[in-house]
Amino acid sequence: MIFLNKHSPSIPAKVFMSIGVIAGTLTATALTTGYSEWFMDVLSFEKVEGNIYRQIIMLICCFIYSVRFTMGLFIFMQRKISWIEAALVTILFFMMFYFFCISAGSRPDSIGIIDIFGIFIFLFGSTINSLADYQRFSWKRITENKGRLYTSGLFKYSMHINYFGDAIAYFGLALITYNIGCLCISMGMVVYFITFEIPRLDEHLNKKYKHEFTEYSRSTKKFVPFIY
Repeated sequence: MIFLNKHSPSIPAKVFMSIGVIAGTLTATALTTGYSEWFMDVLSFEKVEGNIYRQIIMLICCFIYSVRFTMGLFIFMQRKISWIEAALVTILFFMMFYFFCISAGSRPDSIGIIDIFGIFIFLFGSTINSLADYQRFSWKRITENKGRLYTSGLFKYSMHINYFGDAIAYFGLALITYNIGCLCISMGMVVYFITFEIPRLDEHLNKKYKHEFTEYSRSTKKFVPFIY
């Protein structure tokens, strides 16, 4: 993302971004379940014989993600979001969640151990992401912490523990789909975090907090706790 050192509600842009996840999920669900025949006709999509329970599981998981993603945008994220960033994220998330839901919804196999493990991984990663963001948000609301770098809570184990949680959640969703393409997408998000998102955020934090950030980066793993 393009990090802007400005505070702004950016309500229209945030609404647009949150719609990306919801729209991708609902579009795929409408197609795979066949509840919208006219929609299927418009897109020339043939009904698939997927497992209804897996379709429901993926829909619930995507709903959970959309709720915490929207909560993160409107509560935890205080910086300004440009329309370029909003458009890119919306398109990316629409395509990603559409593909995840289509892949999971079209698989006819019964629910198995991989699905259960995927659900656990998704919930575990989601908890890490949301809890880390909440801990930092609560800490920064205290007046005496204004202008200081947050390094406690889950962030003492990783400088970007919230991104790590998201990466785990994406992997969990990919497992439920049984699709190698979805697994590649989840791995691609890890690469994106490490090569693009994290370096730009580090640059921003280094300029803003200077000595605090230097000390923090020396003593804390960057992404994966205890490893990297």
